[in-house]
Amino acid sequence: MSLNIKDIAKLAGVSPATVSRVINNTGNVNEESRERVLKILGETGYKPNALARGLIHKRTNILGIVVPDISNINFSELVKGIEKEARNHGYNIILTTSGNEFEKEIECFQMYNEKRVDGIIFSGTRFTENHKIEMDNSTAPFLVFGQDFEHEKLLTVNIDNNKAAYDAAMFLFSKGAKNIAMIGGPLWDRAAGYSRFMGFLSAAVENGLNPKELIYEEGDFTIKSGYRIMKSILNKKIVDAVLAANDFMALGAIKCLSDEGISVPDEVQVMGFDDNIISEIYNPSLTTVKIDFYEAGKICAKALINKINGIEVEKNVKFPYEIVVRKSTK
Repeated sequence: MSLNIKDIAKLAGVSPATVSRVINNTGNVNEESRERVLKILGETGYKPNALARGLIHKRTNILGIVVPDISNINFSELVKGIEKEARNHGYNIILTTSGNEFEKEIECFQMYNEKRVDGIIFSGTRFTENHKIEMDNSTAPFLVFGQDFEHEKLLTVNIDNNKAAYDAAMFLFSKGAKNIAMIGGPLWDRAAGYSRFMGFLSAAVENGLNPKELIYEEGDFTIKSGYRIMKSILNKKIVDAVLAANDFMALGAIKCLSDEGISVPDEVQVMGFDDNIISEIYNPSLTTVKIDFYEAGKICAKALINKINGIEVEKNVKFPYEIVVRKSTK
């Protein structure tokens, strides 16, 4: 038998309005009545119709998530963190992947607005005029993870990429490195590309290196590109350390050095970014800048849900990172 609010009210000996206030956690209800209603709800297993509640309260309690690639362990951990925190607040998520294709990102935004999600969490690498138009037209607030895009409607969650890369390079200098090369991301990527390059550049100049003689080559964050670029670097200049903009490129660099008979870390030290699970079990294990993507996901969800509920939140959140020292450095 299907129960409704009137049935629950009759069983609990209260008014339907009281049951509604308990379910929606609104208004004043004395503790005794609240306990009776909750007891009946538990015993009957009653669940209010989510669609009907959404129409009444103009809420769906759903967050839309857009990430480039869920097979990437960093994004899978991010989504796990988002979902965990969202569920703690009574929200569900819908997930789509974009492959970093701008047109698909826009389609995802439009689809989420059609489904009337309460908020959108987006991880991408570029912020085009079309992105801006969609955000201007969106009824749902946006949060961007991993980039520092400027827009009045945006919340952002990120590490300080400039400082993290600076700290990583300074760590390598502290371990005796004199000639550091960087395998970076594309410079149009403002966070993992440009900001990390600028942090590396600052540390290099501070340690007396000539900016015009620095080796910086752009990869695409894959192991293959790390391998290819490391081989290119070896053909150009003798280096004693390599900083990569992510762990996958760092692991590709280590494989190349091994194939060339160059010892890591005795001859060349290697350091990455992210601290994914492969980095810990690789031989040699990788020294890296640890980014806790699971915790970052929880931070994203909590910030966006607070925004949805009218709670004042920091517009640009920076979360912590740390250097994890392993066997690929001295």
